[in-house]
Amino acid sequence: MSAPIEKVVVSHSNADKPFVDRLVTDLAARVIPAWQDRLDMTVGDGVAGRISEGLAGAKYFLIVLSQSSIGSRWVREDLNGALMQQVAQSGTFLVPVLLQDCDVPSVLQQRRYADFRSDYDRGLGDLLEVWDKDRAAALLVNGKPLYPWPDLAAANEEFVYLHSSRFDKFFRMACNLSTTTSLTIDYIVETLKLPWSQEVAQFGMKWCFSYWLTFGGKDIGLSTTLRDAGVEVGSVLDMGISGTYADAWERELEELMERFRVRGVLTPERLRELGNACFAHV
Repeated sequence: MSAPIEKVVVSHSNADKPFVDRLVTDLAARVIPAWQDRLDMTVGDGVAGRISEGLAGAKYFLIVLSQSSIGSRWVREDLNGALMQQVAQSGTFLVPVLLQDCDVPSVLQQRRYADFRSDYDRGLGDLLEVWDKDRAAALLVNGKPLYPWPDLAAANEEFVYLHSSRFDKFFRMACNLSTTTSLTIDYIVETLKLPWSQEVAQFGMKWCFSYWLTFGGKDIGLSTTLRDAGVEVGSVLDMGISGTYADAWERELEELMERFRVRGVLTPERLRELGNACFAHV
């Protein structure tokens, strides 16, 4: 049993209405809910408010790129809103839909896109292929919500799914399958701001962490590339994290116990001895 595809928002220029109508109809035939930011608006609706309403709860934000849409104020507002939502880690995926040759905005030039320029069916297949991978991957981690990778500048033509029980989030991660596991781990740690070490002062602890990647139940060697390990686009990787800690309070307790030993039992005689020592200088 496959999980349903979540809400899709389509941002477009009004000039591309025939294409969008066809796309939304084809998505609806596959039980995929789609919201059109322009066509669903009625007279008197506030643009920003309706766009925010449409993006709320959206998993996929499609931006139809054409000669008309590139200069459209509607598309520019939606694009900014979607990026802000991604940055806020709300879980919305930004999906360029290339309808015509045009000047693609710089923020989208590295993004994987669905190409509808010459073959509609091929473009629709591009969309559904990635969404099917998303659904299949989510089932492997018990249906956890899928999040976009935070590095919006990374080219995402190649991607894998990343999960860890430590931070309990499930990402579609942009990657280069020719990169070694060691460099991939460094990139993950940097992008997610994971700690190599961290002090927890309120509990007197200092943690040190190590990371590794697992695919198909087997750890991947640090010098092995993802591709050589059998990882393909859409594979699911688990990130293992182990930690060791130093207990500062335990050391302090040992030092305190040694001081107690040196001081000795506070008998009346011992107390008198220690009190008299305060006047030894006289």
